[in-house]
This record gives sequence, C-alpha cells and structure tokens, in this order.
Amino acid sequence: MPAASRTKRRGRTPVPREVIRRRILVATTGESESRGALRFTAELSERFPNGAVLALGVSTPFPHNVSTMLSLKQATTIDEESRLDVLDTVRRAIGHVPGAETWEKMALVGTPSEQINRVAERWGATMLVLGLGRHNRFDRIFGGETAIQVMRHARLPVVAVPATSRGLPERALVAMDFTEASTAAATLTAELVPPHGVLYVAHVAAFGGASAEPGDLIDLYREGARSKLETAVGNIRRHADCAIESVLLEGEPAEAILKFAKREHCGLIALGGHALGLVDRILLGSIRTKVIRDATCSVLIAPPSA
Repeated sequence: MPAASRTKRRGRTPVPREVIRRRILVATTGESESRGALRFTAELSERFPNGAVLALGVSTPFPHNVSTMLSLKQATTIDEESRLDVLDTVRRAIGHVPGAETWEKMALVGTPSEQINRVAERWGATMLVLGLGRHNRFDRIFGGETAIQVMRHARLPVVAVPATSRGLPERALVAMDFTEASTAAATLTAELVPPHGVLYVAHVAAFGGASAEPGDLIDLYREGARSKLETAVGNIRRHADCAIESVLLEGEPAEAILKFAKREHCGLIALGGHALGLVDRILLGSIRTKVIRDATCSVLIAPPSA
C-alpha cells in the first residue's frame, strides 16, 4: 500500500566524522561474491578515517571435500594449508580495493559464524560487514544463512552486503518500531547516508487496510504512531546531514518493508536487533529473517547497545 504519511526534513550538522572511531571487521572469502562487502567497507573506512579495518577469512576444518578426504596428509597440515590459501585469496582480493593497503588481514580455521563473532569481540570491532551470497558455494560459507547465524549472537551492528552493492547507500530505509534497538539502527544508518541522500524512517502500522472512524481505536493508534514517528525523526536529525522522510506503512511488516525499499531504490534496509534472549536468538525474529533472506540490497541489524 502507498505510504499513509510522509514528512521530509533536512538533518542538522552531525559530529565530525574524523572524531568518530570505527573498528570494522569485514568477513570475506576473497571471491567475487564478497566484492560488495569490500566496496562497502572501503567507503565506510573512507567516511570514518580515524579507525581500523580487519579483513577476516575463515577456512572450514578438515575434511573439506572428497579430495581432502582421500589425502594422506595429516588433518592439521591440510587445515593449515587451507588457511594459508584463504589468507592468500583475501590478500589478492583486497589488493584491488582502493585504500585497503592499511587493512589488517587474518585467516582462521573453524565454523564461520562462530569465528566471526569471536574475532569481532576479541578485536573490539564496532561494526561487522558480511558478504551476502545467493544459492552457491559462497552462500553456504558467508551467505544469507551464515549472516543470520552471526546476527543471532552478535553484540554489535552487522551489515550483510550483496555482491552487486556499489558501496554505502545513497537511499536507506529504517524500520522503526520505537524500541531502543530500532532507534540505534536509525542513528547508525543516518551516519552512513551522504548529504545528498535520503533516509526513510518507516513504521509499519497495525490494522493494515482497516477503515477508521475519528476517535476510534484504529484512528487513535494511527495518530499516536504518527506522533511517535515524528518524535523519533526529530531525534535522528541530530545524527544526520541528509534528507529524512518519515513514512507510515501498512501491511505485513516484512513484505511492506521489502516492497517500499524496492520501490524507492533503497541500497540498505536497517532494523533493530535483539536483546540476546534465548527464543529471539533461536528465531532471530521472523521479520528480520525474512528481510535478510529476501532483500536484494544490504541489510543492517543493530542491537540495542549499538
């Protein structure tokens, strides 16, 4: 359905980016499917120059495939050779990325989702960037399901980036449910969109498509949602130097978010994360999971502490 409400505002001058410290971990195989994540990271590093980048490759442990199962070498030897191969591939891939000559490089052996979160915590990362492959070998290593696994346990913002991404988004959509996590997602996204870009802050209203009479429950809910959305936008303006539009949508949340993002050519969808409760860790959240699996653009998930 079309947006029920839109309000466009220009943000105030934010904190100078050179004083904002970012430690960005980008997980990559070094293959073509991770190029979008590398471009995203390169532009992010350029926007926040007072920081650091670590490129992490993860090799799955022995046995990797039929050929290694038939090898006479020790498993530890095979794992080390595989790790060095991944490290070499990552170095060669990063060699083509502008400004990446100062990035740290690392390769480990293990389960990708576990190693990514472990290294991110030990290295003190403030953001984690992943490639978002689709239906191929890369997808099984650093694809949509790995992104979901990482996000289930991550305590920092995670961005899943498709291979087709050209870098940071000029148009982005934040799904606002007025929680601390969605506010954190909006604040972070506002720092990523350039001055000439647009940030949409959207709330998907309940009672989708239902008619309302003045003063009834549906009418009061919608008016309350519009008021809270305007308040949220006012707070986000302090972190933005781009145009901001508040949008009230209706329908099934994930479908409404995906449809609007596609129609407005958004390069990123941002959602609030979870509080690391058991059930939410297992499910991640049906809305977030559907968006990650079906989005054709980058997806950012920010926990409340972001």
